[in-house]
Amino acid sequence: MNDKTENRLRGDLRQLEDNSTNKDLFQLAQARNSALSQSRQSKKSFIWPALATSLASVALIVVLVSPEKQFLPPESISATNIQVDEPLMELYEDLDFYHWLASAET
Repeated sequence: MNDKTENRLRGDLRQLEDNSTNKDLFQLAQARNSALSQSRQSKKSFIWPALATSLASVALIVVLVSPEKQFLPPESISATNIQVDEPLMELYEDLDFYHWLASAET
């Protein structure tokens, strides 16, 4: 912008300021304050849904990514790590007996 245009704009603004009444200045101030308060309210109303959506997304990612059970690789399992339930062991022994019985009958 050149100096002539800038000086002309400054002169126009000063003339508008001098010619404006107190009533006009008061209405402009009210309109400005009203616009600013609406801007603040829209920002506040946007934050809560965005925050809730973000937290729900994080919770979903945690649920989907975290493994339910951690499995050990086969080479790290030893006979001392295995705990056998007694009724389960008896069931396997009974199955062995019934398998032997079925093969003996034929």
